[in-house]
Amino acid sequence: MQLPNLQQIPVSAGLDVIFDAYQADGCVVIKGFLSHTEVEKINREVQPALDGLQLGKPGCALEDFLGRHTKRLPVTPHSQTFRDGPLENDLVHGLSERVFVKEPGDGYHINCAQIIDLSPGSKAQPLHRDQDLWPFWKYVPPSGPEACINFLCALTPFTEVNGATRVAPRTHLDPYQGAISTTETVPVEMNPGDALFFSGKLVHGGGENMTDGLRRGLAMHIARSGLLTEEAHALTIPRAIAETMSYRAQAMFGFRSTWPIDHGPVSTFWANNFEEIGEHLGLKKKQPIVA
Repeated sequence: MQLPNLQQIPVSAGLDVIFDAYQADGCVVIKGFLSHTEVEKINREVQPALDGLQLGKPGCALEDFLGRHTKRLPVTPHSQTFRDGPLENDLVHGLSERVFVKEPGDGYHINCAQIIDLSPGSKAQPLHRDQDLWPFWKYVPPSGPEACINFLCALTPFTEVNGATRVAPRTHLDPYQGAISTTETVPVEMNPGDALFFSGKLVHGGGENMTDGLRRGLAMHIARSGLLTEEAHALTIPRAIAETMSYRAQAMFGFRSTWPIDHGPVSTFWANNFEEIGEHLGLKKKQPIVA
């Protein structure tokens, strides 16, 4: 079976070229998405917290799916470089707006942002689609809207033998076809700083780490507004950290009612008696001027 080539596009190519590749294949590697400095700083900032974590999620019903030899760490409280860099990346927000914002009131927020360490011995993850986080989304036809997108950034080399994520290009076009086998997937090999941008409709899964080294990635998973997020960000990110964020970044984690800002009536969702939740909380950042 001849599989489509995975497109690899430099970040300098810009939003239009990257978005076209995403629409065609459901996935695209953005070369140089993070700088070497950002990679180095994020790795350094998260290491102490990762050292304190045990492998796997003992007692969790999803432990096999999440990985018995895998560590997962919410990155936001631990990395200022993440908060100042990827979270505020204009390309990320430009692509998110292309995917999610079609009319006034549409928006998006962070479903989860986490470090994923595949340690030696990590088994291949079952192939899946991220939109299955919300089971009712299976009733949305392939031509319908996206539930979510993902930016999976390499913080160490991603190779086929150390657990590079495997993808089945173009399965986003017909997400309800029969089961996909591993032979119908390709490994996404990346250098540190590269990122895989992919659709929530795309079949994919973490690979098996057959080496004695670590494969580390940063997943920035973005969901359509209105969908409940995996992480209860506003209850777990310290208020002191939230206060340092921009209005947009606060909105990404539920400290604001909406993003993009809806200049019509205040959203009836995630508000306080129809008032913007950040104003109710007394957050210091004020609403930005948006053209």
